[in-house]
Amino acid sequence: MARTLLIDVRDRDERRAALLEDGRLSLYQVEREDERTLVGDILKGRVLRVEPAIDAAFVDVGLDRPGFLPADDRPLASDGGEPDASAPDSTAHDPTTSGATTPVAAPALQTSARGSIADRVRVGDEVVVQVARDPVGRKGATLTTQIAWPGRTLVLIPGSSRRAVSRRIVDPAERARIQAMVDALALPEGCGLVARTAIADASAEDVAAECAALAEAKRRVDAEAPSAPAPSVLHAEASFVTRVVRELAVRAPEGAAGPLVVVADPAEAADEARAALGSAPGIDVRAHAGPVPLFHAHGIERAVRELDEPSVPLPGGASLVIHETEAMWTIDVNSGRLRDRGSLEETALETDLLAAREAARQIRLRDLSGLVVVDFIDCREPANRDRVEQAFAAELAKDPSRLRTAPLSPFMTVEITRRRMRSGPARTGAERCPCCRGRGRVRTAAAAALAALRDLR
Repeated sequence: MARTLLIDVRDRDERRAALLEDGRLSLYQVEREDERTLVGDILKGRVLRVEPAIDAAFVDVGLDRPGFLPADDRPLASDGGEPDASAPDSTAHDPTTSGATTPVAAPALQTSARGSIADRVRVGDEVVVQVARDPVGRKGATLTTQIAWPGRTLVLIPGSSRRAVSRRIVDPAERARIQAMVDALALPEGCGLVARTAIADASAEDVAAECAALAEAKRRVDAEAPSAPAPSVLHAEASFVTRVVRELAVRAPEGAAGPLVVVADPAEAADEARAALGSAPGIDVRAHAGPVPLFHAHGIERAVRELDEPSVPLPGGASLVIHETEAMWTIDVNSGRLRDRGSLEETALETDLLAAREAARQIRLRDLSGLVVVDFIDCREPANRDRVEQAFAAELAKDPSRLRTAPLSPFMTVEITRRRMRSGPARTGAERCPCCRGRGRVRTAAAAALAALRDLR
């Protein structure tokens, strides 16, 4: 499998990244200057309200809306592929995402991760928190007091004593080698760590250097937190280029062949990507050359724009229809012209297998979150229903976000809950349509202008 990671930060107001697998868009991230993700930022805030009825508190962290701090205080959400370090008998989520069993903060600011919210904080308390999910719509940011320090190869976890290895590394000999590497690292007192999948290709020197950098960042925040005003920013997450490289430039899936090629525009972004990758082998970083914009040069600008469309065509005339409601995202499978082929059962199975692959891909690309319901065409044969369910599960397994899936229902629907980490393409660069009373969305003037400038280039 040929993999290419495109990173376009030439336009100051909008930064984009796309992962291609065999030339086809597989993952997409976009961040606008006025909608920068806050996930991973460490903030000092002040408790405004404690709501025992929902067992949560609202914290002023200097944003437009107070942040939401639930009593069920979870570590920063991960890509879903790594085990959870907060559980006593497992390893931690590959993150930006893992967390500790106790929060990191100066003693006067520390809160307990157990008990009801009223037992943990009071109105007026100052707390150190990390942003677990960006604000979206009318909802403020979701916060956690269980701080995690993610790097490319490691996640430093205060309050833990364990040194865990990602469960995605399955070879026993490789796990033993990596475990020995992390056991030799010098950690701050009271800290554990999780080795991410990228550590498999990293040198011991690079891993040790990253561990020291994470420890120094933690030390600085611990020293500054007690005297910092509330609200204030104690630590801002890495730049877009560094975050993208850390999250997407990981080892190829099992059985995939060929190195990863990273193409960045402008050249300074390529230099930053090289610095973030260190001496990782099998990754070729290049600067984009030529007057044609990066995404146009690789022929995926149209694919990116199609992420705004509610209808997704499938081979042979079928399609997916994707809509957002107040409570959930819905994906309906439409057989289209395929209904004229063969028996009804054959048509349903053929369409559903195509839809299973594409629906999982669209969930990743559009970063659909919360409750997602996929309505497949009804198959009557139990064996065919099993094939559809297994095909969908296999495709969902490629998703880097944390999700849970219910079994296929008697009505051929599948319910998925997927963790939101940031505003996806459906929300970034879009606004409520003023012509339909909020029932649809149109591109903002700024987003449309940037697209036009790229076309003109």
